[in-house]
Amino acid sequence: MHRRLFVLLLPALLAGLPAAARSDPEPPLSALGVRGFVTNRAMAERAISFRPFVPDRAPLEVALLPPFHGEQLSKNEGIGYDYARHGRSWILLQWPRNGGDLSEFATLPAEIGCSDVHAVGARKHPRGVAWTTPRGLVFSLTPDGGADPRTILAEFRRLVKLGACR
Repeated sequence: MHRRLFVLLLPALLAGLPAAARSDPEPPLSALGVRGFVTNRAMAERAISFRPFVPDRAPLEVALLPPFHGEQLSKNEGIGYDYARHGRSWILLQWPRNGGDLSEFATLPAEIGCSDVHAVGARKHPRGVAWTTPRGLVFSLTPDGGADPRTILAEFRRLVKLGACR
């Protein structure tokens, strides 16, 4: 009888324990969470030292990022947005350039207002696009998951038309 009562009460007892006391595994980090500290959009945008380009009115997730280049200071931190477009999730990262460059990546053809454009990964089959802006920012666009190079470049060009190179 006592054993049956214990089995019936065990779920209620476990529910009352703090998460650290339970043996539930931690949920896996999102693709953006692997890159930085996921937080709410308002806090992230207040914490950085530049005005970010926001790719979507309602991003799925926002994160503060470690610096692209330079010391780990708040003025060097970046911001990342995970957003959805046409059934695909995209990750757009932005940082102050702070003396860093993209010379390790293969160069891609320039776009209007965007002369410093690079492939993330192989030039013929990029996993993403990285670029710098005249305002001294560095951007990186990658799909959350796979996408063919034409789809990646099309999303990059769409962002450029919206002002991502200004």
